[in-house]
Amino acid sequence: MKRTSLGLGIILLACFALVLFLIFMPIFGNGQNGLAYSDEFFNALAKGSSNHMASMRKLSQGMVGTPFAAEIKMASPQQAQATRILYTQAGAEATVTGAALKISGDLGKVLLNAVADADLLFNEQGENLANLYHYNAKAVLNNWWLSFNKLDAALKKQKNFKQAQVIAEVQKRSLEPAYNFSGIAPSSVGENALLLTLMLGFYVIYTLFYGYGIFEIFEGLGLQMEKSTTKEEV
Repeated sequence: MKRTSLGLGIILLACFALVLFLIFMPIFGNGQNGLAYSDEFFNALAKGSSNHMASMRKLSQGMVGTPFAAEIKMASPQQAQATRILYTQAGAEATVTGAALKISGDLGKVLLNAVADADLLFNEQGENLANLYHYNAKAVLNNWWLSFNKLDAALKKQKNFKQAQVIAEVQKRSLEPAYNFSGIAPSSVGENALLLTLMLGFYVIYTLFYGYGIFEIFEGLGLQMEKSTTKEEV
């Protein structure tokens, strides 16, 4: 038994446990524990780097004047009616029969409206979005996304692959970030470079504390891993 290694290992793991205890204490930010604080911090950075609304508006503008017509089926008649409002607001013609929604119009104008709605929710103006359509702001974005998903498939069946590709791009880079990051204040990596570096450095050092603590304890107890050099005789 190596007492020095064993003692060092115990000290390292004790420090690890103490820091872990502090991480779970509500002493960070506005009474948050360390996990909640870091989760909020990294979500804010992710949102700050996910604002592609300007490029999506430009992409959608390039589709203005492109006609489209398709019939999609929503989950229920109520959802079809709620989704119809979105398309008529964008200047398209939309009729509902049960859960089926028949749509035709200018694809670029529809996309521009969807991006504008996403931009409102992304910038925490959900109340304005809800007032525009008279129902929940996140439900508006959800209906845009679901209908675009079905519209994408319908246009591919028509071999209108370019239009389908643009729809998928708006879904991914406009609707999804707005929906997923709703309620989170954005932050830039540049403005938080020091804190980001410290947190990543802490993660590396903290992990090493645990690894070396286990290693030193095993070393102190005389447990070692050796590579066998014995050759099997034929």
